[in-house]
Amino acid sequence: MREIWNKKSKTYPKFSPIMRPFEAEFFAFLDECGVSFADKSVIDIGAGTGVYSLHLAKMSKSVLALDISDSMLEILSLSAKEHNITNIQTANNQITDIKDRKFDIAFLTMSPALRSDEDFEIFYNLASKHIYMNWLKPRKSNLLELFNSNSNRPDMSAPIAKLEEFLKTKNIKFKSKIINENRTATRSLDDMVENLAWHLEISGQNYTKDEIKNKIINLAKGDEISESIATCVKVIVF
Repeated sequence: MREIWNKKSKTYPKFSPIMRPFEAEFFAFLDECGVSFADKSVIDIGAGTGVYSLHLAKMSKSVLALDISDSMLEILSLSAKEHNITNIQTANNQITDIKDRKFDIAFLTMSPALRSDEDFEIFYNLASKHIYMNWLKPRKSNLLELFNSNSNRPDMSAPIAKLEEFLKTKNIKFKSKIINENRTATRSLDDMVENLAWHLEISGQNYTKDEIKNKIINLAKGDEISESIATCVKVIVF
C-alpha cells in the first residue's frame, strides 16, 4: 500500500494558499458547525501532500501530518518551507502507531486510513472534536470512463456508512453535509497517463502506459489534455 501511494505522489495535487470553491465550502461548513482551529493541536490522518494540512497549520497552534507515504510527506515538507509554515510536523506512520497520542482535533479527508472498528475507535479517542470527509460516490472522470473502470470500483460510500453506524452505536451526535464538485484538470499528456495508470491500477485494471496513451491521445490539444471530474463527498463533524 505504501508503494502505490508513493507512486501517486508524482501526480497528486499540491498545497495552494488559494482555496478552490470546494475547499472553501468545506471550511465554511466547519465554521457553521462551530469548529475553531485557533490555538488547537490538530492531527491530520492521511495528510498526503498537505493540501489541507497546511491550511490547518495556518489556522491552528500545531499540526501533525500523518501518512504512510514518505514521498507524499516530502512534498508536504517542501510546500511548508516554500510558504514559510513552521508549526507542522510529519509522521510516516499508520493510525495504530499514534493511538496513545492526544490532540484537540482529529482530521481526516479522502483517506482510506480507517478500515476497522478498531481504527474508528482510535480516531474517536485521539481528540474531543473530529472532522471526517470521504467519498460518497465514486469519482467520475470522462477519461477513466474510456476504460470502463467504474464497474471495478469498490463501494466508495462504505467508510462513511461504517462511521455513521459506529457513531449511532455509541449514541454520538454528529452534523453532516454532502458536497459536490465538478471541475476540469489539465495536465501534460505524460502526466495524465501517469495519473490514469494509478487510478486504473488501484481499481484492479492492468493497462500499459502505451495502451493508456493510445486511448486518450486523440483528446489532447498539443501536449496537454483535460479531464472532466465529478466529485461527491460527505463531511461528518462530531
